[in-house]
Amino acid sequence: YTELIANPAAAADARKRHAMGQIYTLLQGVLEARGKVLVKLNVGADALDDVIEILPAMKAPTVNELFRGAGYAVETVVPRSEINILIPALRDLGATDLVEMPISKIVP
Repeated sequence: YTELIANPAAAADARKRHAMGQIYTLLQGVLEARGKVLVKLNVGADALDDVIEILPAMKAPTVNELFRGAGYAVETVVPRSEINILIPALRDLGATDLVEMPISKIVP
């Protein structure tokens, strides 16, 4: 349980209210990131669509072409609770070089 408490008198001051809003944004970012990880992987063009089809994402996975057409780099944010099922499934589809990274903040 997380709760942010502020002095109502401080909120009357525009400068302090702005600072409180910034702190709130950062705290919300931390809360949003809880339970999520960033997954990065490489995949060949022949398996890209299959990999994208099983990847959860906030909006859509990020896909970048690798140097000299060596495939694609894909990254997305996924629920931590799904990662141990997702990684083997991605490998089965041909994904390589999988990296799981913690996330400290997500600010939409």
